[in-house]
Amino acid sequence: MAKMKCAEAIVRFLEKAGTEYVFGLNGHGNWAFLDLIEHESKIKGIPVRSEDHAVHMADGYFRMKRQAPIPIVTTTVGPGNTNIVSALANAYFESSAMLVIAGGGATQWFDRGGMEEFYRKGPEEWIQVVKPMTKLALMASRPDTALEMTMRAYKMAVTGRPGPVVVMLPFDIQATEIDVKEIPDPTLWVKIHNSGPDPSAIQEAAQLISKSTKPLLVVSGGIHNSRAYAELVDFVETFKIPVATTFMGKGVISEDHPLSLGVIGRNGTMHAINAARNCDVLIAIGTHFTDIDTGGWTIYDIPSKTKLIHIDIDYSEIARVYPTQIGIVSDAKSAIQELGKELKNHRFDGHKMSPWLNKISNWKAEWEESVKELRNSNIYPLHYARVCNDASEIIKEVDPETSVTIDTGHLMNFSPAFFRYYSRFISHCGHFHRMGWSAPAAIGAKLANPNHPAVAMIGDGSFFMTGVSLATTVEQNIPIVCVVMNNKSLQIEREAMIKLYGRSSFCDYKIEKTGKLWNPDVVKFAESMGVEGVTVNKPEDFKPLFKRALLSDHSVVIDVPINLEIAAYRPVPYSYPANFNLRGLEKPAY
Repeated sequence: MAKMKCAEAIVRFLEKAGTEYVFGLNGHGNWAFLDLIEHESKIKGIPVRSEDHAVHMADGYFRMKRQAPIPIVTTTVGPGNTNIVSALANAYFESSAMLVIAGGGATQWFDRGGMEEFYRKGPEEWIQVVKPMTKLALMASRPDTALEMTMRAYKMAVTGRPGPVVVMLPFDIQATEIDVKEIPDPTLWVKIHNSGPDPSAIQEAAQLISKSTKPLLVVSGGIHNSRAYAELVDFVETFKIPVATTFMGKGVISEDHPLSLGVIGRNGTMHAINAARNCDVLIAIGTHFTDIDTGGWTIYDIPSKTKLIHIDIDYSEIARVYPTQIGIVSDAKSAIQELGKELKNHRFDGHKMSPWLNKISNWKAEWEESVKELRNSNIYPLHYARVCNDASEIIKEVDPETSVTIDTGHLMNFSPAFFRYYSRFISHCGHFHRMGWSAPAAIGAKLANPNHPAVAMIGDGSFFMTGVSLATTVEQNIPIVCVVMNNKSLQIEREAMIKLYGRSSFCDYKIEKTGKLWNPDVVKFAESMGVEGVTVNKPEDFKPLFKRALLSDHSVVIDVPINLEIAAYRPVPYSYPANFNLRGLEKPAY
């Protein structure tokens, strides 16, 4: 039986699990852990400039892999740990797995109010802060049980619905020697097969679909997390059932597939929205019907017009919003496979879908014609739709497996419909809409998908929150391309406030004395970190600049002046209904 420090035992376990990267920032609470990672480990350490960057990098890394080994984040006591709260919540609501090793003060000093201790409600209570935004958050209380607690946390992160977990390691526990017989085999702890669907529910679902003449499949992040890409394509091609994705499901099927309707929702394609409004059976997999995905719960008429089959690995999401004809708790991949087998037993004939598919095809042609002017807009400053369209065309030409991270803001009014995508390597910051996510997330994405470019699409408000993370790309030689939509305003808030109040507040960045809109110089900001910066001076310049950036071997920031008066693309304008038994179809607020 060997003696080793508790921190070393945990590092050896992470090595055995195949861990590639630890993202983190130094502080006295995690010295023992960092010393081992830096000097006595095969794991690559990625030092960051802010703790939230570390979580976003880990988040972007996991979303490009969607399987173990998961990324590791390390933070330190007090403000260091607290800095990850918003970033951690963003990862939690998008089911992004990671293990956070949070340093803590020494236990012999607990409850004395020492430097940076969370002590007024009890000894070192920081762990309570993150419990609502993690799958599991705990603090090791003994050195001889810390390794086992960490292994259980790791298991929790990667099994079932994935998500972030936190283990807080007090400083003295990290440094205490423990007896270790051998480092356990991680596969024996984490190789747990996901739950499969109930056979009777699958039979019932197949019966309902077999009677349908206008079925629609709507899928989201559950497909990504089960890596059910091939199964999804096989299903829709076998049964000729059209498929729309939510924004978080973007990339699960190529958007040039003839049965893909693109993204559904407030900012989705019109043919997807029309299909949702007219389908008789909706098969929803791995999605939870947010207001964004449903146009404020106005698109679907469930259960009056449409019967819902809702499949999700998390039972709590089923029937959260809509009454469900058939609810199935299952991993997405297993459900698709079993439903496909049962539909074949029912001799489901995809040829009967022709009238439904023809109707959708007509809607698509009408929509494509209606948005042609937006896609090809020649205005300067540029139009979001043109930038999204041009960027996706260049990515398809250069490398369709480019990793793309898309931020929140006015950009999210255009990127679902106009940023067409052809591979699984794309993600949006998600339900929590943490501003600035995409820049550091693209760094993690590049590490997870290293043989392809990585791109962050980001607004200027978000960029100045986390743009300093680009310093890490220079230090660690992790090239990314950052496309900054620059209009010196929080445009999505500005537009809504003007419509609701007739004026805006705290939206425009400007010089107080003159009222002139202002931002720090994006190009000089990039150059100060050793990153190439370029500005787009006319619409036709974007494509060649973006292509050159994708093909470069270093990080590039593209400053894209954006027209401040561009109205949001919203094919489903809505107001939230005062009575949620209504469908919110009264006069929209914006």
